[in-house]
Amino acid sequence: MQGVAYSGIMALRSTTAIVRNIPNVFVEALRLDGSQAVVLEKAKQQFNNYIETLEQCGVKVVSLPSDERFPDCPFVEDVAVVIGARALVTRPGHPSRRGEMTVMREALKSLQKAPQIYEMEDPEAFVDGGDVLFTGREIFVGQSSRTNQKGVQCLAKTFPEFSVTPFPIRSSLHLKSLATMCGDDMIAVGGDQEAAETLKSMKSQAKFKYNYVQLDSNSAANVLLVNDNVFVKPGEEIGHHNYDILKKHVKGRIIDVPFSEFYKVDGCLTCCSVLINQEAVSG
Repeated sequence: MQGVAYSGIMALRSTTAIVRNIPNVFVEALRLDGSQAVVLEKAKQQFNNYIETLEQCGVKVVSLPSDERFPDCPFVEDVAVVIGARALVTRPGHPSRRGEMTVMREALKSLQKAPQIYEMEDPEAFVDGGDVLFTGREIFVGQSSRTNQKGVQCLAKTFPEFSVTPFPIRSSLHLKSLATMCGDDMIAVGGDQEAAETLKSMKSQAKFKYNYVQLDSNSAANVLLVNDNVFVKPGEEIGHHNYDILKKHVKGRIIDVPFSEFYKVDGCLTCCSVLINQEAVSG
């Protein structure tokens, strides 16, 4: 199968989203800070709203069943990177998550227009999709506790038409914990020291020019770009000051998507879906 290489605005369009339902063991999901308990029913309500909002944006949602063996399974972004007509089934950095790959692989294969699927052949290569920021023109990758240099090399091999630039991530979970796309040429960036260092590196190493929206909260910087819409957490979650900054600078339609229960387990708006542009897949 030969896919068409898209870049720019077309590359960031989405026709389909793969999500995975919340298991009851979600309350035991991995986290950097275990001080806040997840309210399971509230998490499920927020997830259902997330799905409905995707559908309202014209995206077809493919929902995979939950699995009580994998507390983190709703974070589907980590187990697949899909760009254009290619999909890389990743090997997540944390061993407890590697059983999640099988269902994602089958889901990708079953799509009406299935992307060409690539595997991570090197057993020492690891990638979490949360570390992979595709700008529509190039790929930024966080080298974190979940993504290593061999994983970066695997990404470069899978998507050779795009420049792949790694950035060190030391204290945050993923690159997208610090920065996400909030427009076709715009990147939202968080407010701590690591976010500031990442912003400086992006500005100096990016192959293309972007506009940057600087916020004082890393949580606020994780937004989800869905066609002409931008999912943001409400002001009550990210601070009204950050919300107002996003509202001022983001060109797309802002949609409030509460996500407080997911943030308790280091979950972000980008984590819970794999966005796919099936118009980029031929055949």
